[in-house]
Amino acid sequence: MTERLAFVMMFTAMAAFVVGLSVVAAKTGAGAGSGLPLVGESERTDLVGSGQPPIQVCPGSKDAFSPVAATRPAQPSGRLSARLSAALRTSLGSGRAHLSAGVIDTATGAEALYHASERYHAAGIAGADILAALLYQHQQAGSRVSPQDAGLAAKMIEKGSRTAAASLWQAIGRRTGLLTANRKLGLTHTIPGPGNAWHLTGTTVADQLQLLTDLSAIPSPLHPACRRYELTLMSKVAGGQRWGAPAAASPGSSYAVTDGWQADPRHFVINSVGVIGHAGHEFLVVILSRNWPTRAAGVAAVRAAAVAAVSAMTRSP
Repeated sequence: MTERLAFVMMFTAMAAFVVGLSVVAAKTGAGAGSGLPLVGESERTDLVGSGQPPIQVCPGSKDAFSPVAATRPAQPSGRLSARLSAALRTSLGSGRAHLSAGVIDTATGAEALYHASERYHAAGIAGADILAALLYQHQQAGSRVSPQDAGLAAKMIEKGSRTAAASLWQAIGRRTGLLTANRKLGLTHTIPGPGNAWHLTGTTVADQLQLLTDLSAIPSPLHPACRRYELTLMSKVAGGQRWGAPAAASPGSSYAVTDGWQADPRHFVINSVGVIGHAGHEFLVVILSRNWPTRAAGVAAVRAAAVAAVSAMTRSP
């Protein structure tokens, strides 16, 4: 109990350093100020968002685009990964909680990983994978997303609606649909949840970085319109749903994020994935964690870990 209390207090203190930064980010939101624009922002068209009528997205013909697998760096930087590992090990101490992290600088391709192959329940971040699968299915069929599904997608990503996620889980064909799409998207170690338990999908930092790469890189298995659509929804996440990776964003910069948590069963799973702007760079950030005694402790740890991950990439040697 003493170790756990010390562990939580250590992360709470660490999180205090990022409170001011995250408050500014929450007030400015995505696209505010003169920060780094989101991927593809210069090509953005009118897309679905809160308060807007659903529109059809993605190409109308499967012949209009030839999907090519998005690629990540062949090997992460050993130096950067060691730096990240040292920072997180020092912060984590010897508590029962587990945390994994990964970050990619999209401009240089530099990548740092910490326990990237450990599997966690996805909880709410599974919504980003569900939406990518839905978009890929329509892309391959040459069909368009219905207004009803577009509305559900906005609620799932922007508001964190579990009801909407459950409906779209059914729409993609549940486990089989996610597995099929993920083979094309390159998520090779993500195991869909059983039955209707979409939130129990098991995933890894490496796979979540691959999904963010699919959404932000060229080439990609997803059509540019599909990628812009999903990133735009992620950039409009409601204030109470964007507490993770944006903590590492520079004040006024743009970001796209999906956060998620669940009690599993007595301790908490706390996850965050996002594309953020920091110091003129764009970073893909993934933090997965479990076994937190309280939701607040896990959120503080994830925020602090996101800051540590980006700092490991930007700190001078």
